[in-house]
Amino acid sequence: MKSKLAVIFLGKPDGVAGWPYAQLNCSNRAEALLRPIRKAFPDVDFRESMVDSAETASCAAKMLTEQEIDGVVIWALASYHHDYSTEQLVSSGRPTILVSDLYGGDLLFLEVWDAAKRAKAPAIPISSSGTDELMHAINLMMVIHSLRDKKILVVEKSHRADDQSHFWRRSYDAYLKAAKERLGLDVLIIAPLELQDRYRSVDLAQAKRLAAQWTNDSLGIGDVDQVEIINAARLYLAMSDLIAREDAAGITIDCLELFYSGALPAYPCLGFFQLNSEGNLGVCEADLEATITQLLGQRLTGRPGFISDPVIDTGSSQIIYAHCVSHNCPLGRNGPCVPYKIRTHAEDRKGASVQVFLPPGYPLTTVKLNLLAGKLAIHSAESIGNVEEERACRTKLAAHAHTDQILRNWDFQTFGWHRVTFYGEFRSDFLDLASLLGLEVVEEDR
Repeated sequence: MKSKLAVIFLGKPDGVAGWPYAQLNCSNRAEALLRPIRKAFPDVDFRESMVDSAETASCAAKMLTEQEIDGVVIWALASYHHDYSTEQLVSSGRPTILVSDLYGGDLLFLEVWDAAKRAKAPAIPISSSGTDELMHAINLMMVIHSLRDKKILVVEKSHRADDQSHFWRRSYDAYLKAAKERLGLDVLIIAPLELQDRYRSVDLAQAKRLAAQWTNDSLGIGDVDQVEIINAARLYLAMSDLIAREDAAGITIDCLELFYSGALPAYPCLGFFQLNSEGNLGVCEADLEATITQLLGQRLTGRPGFISDPVIDTGSSQIIYAHCVSHNCPLGRNGPCVPYKIRTHAEDRKGASVQVFLPPGYPLTTVKLNLLAGKLAIHSAESIGNVEEERACRTKLAAHAHTDQILRNWDFQTFGWHRVTFYGEFRSDFLDLASLLGLEVVEEDR
């Protein structure tokens, strides 16, 4: 389905004195500016209108509230003594990009940007002689649009919210409603028995081939029983079947509770490893908040996220991102992949999980979303290597960061323990995306 963007040009009546000059033909200028944008985004339905009076401003504001629009671009072309309020144009609650046509719309642009800030509108400003920033901002709107009507599967049997990965369950129904209203996401709860049924019905020969591939590609399996690796492959195939059947964007499983209680026949760590490395989405512990964070970041960066339990070491200014689940293609499925070992799961030394040796020397961007609070936590770091330590989870990515600030700013009740790390410098991208979604940003390292 095409994304629909309203493009509202702020012009002026013909012959009226003002910037850039009295004789400006606003319609011609608007068409010239929009032409390369249309060409760059052929799958976007641009619905343009011109505002040059109180009447046309009122009509544009009404259109924003009544029509099905995914986002708004307000493009200031001219500056003059106008007779309408710009606040009505930024009050729709829709993601909004404000653009200045330099040496023409500067005054109106600054006025509408001020109105947007005062109204706490989900908006970002662009005042540039080039088009790259606008193209980038529209791409961010496409990221938001790509989530609409996507489905996330949650395999669980409990609504308990006593673990940090389940903080979203504290307001269970309200959270599912927020996922739909804020991001357009549908959440489908899957009973563990349904996953078990699919596990039992998968092709065992196919599972054995996948287990052999995992084993052959690894640096070793230590004391892991080959049967456990085959069971993990069976679970991966079962998860993949569910994702395909539901046409879902990803899956998260309450793995610890279900495995400990015998309701899960294998740990899903290797299956999640496979899903994430191939460009899909698998997240542990039924952490729906981390799942949505990872999905959002995956659509934004084109790279898989690494969900972790961070260890903060202020003595060395390192933060160590630790978990028994990881991808091994940190730059995306078309980028280089890195070595891994197959290990038992760390906490109970059972089943099969993965220890990935993620590359040093890269900028990292780490985020966590809280939809109900309307907040996004973020910090930056630089990868420096991997920690070999038998305590805690298997994969341990070490990074240099402003750990003193991160520790002091850590908001456990809002964001829990889990964070999601992406390889690359994407801080400004996440900040702009948060603004378009109307999220408050918590910069943990500042």
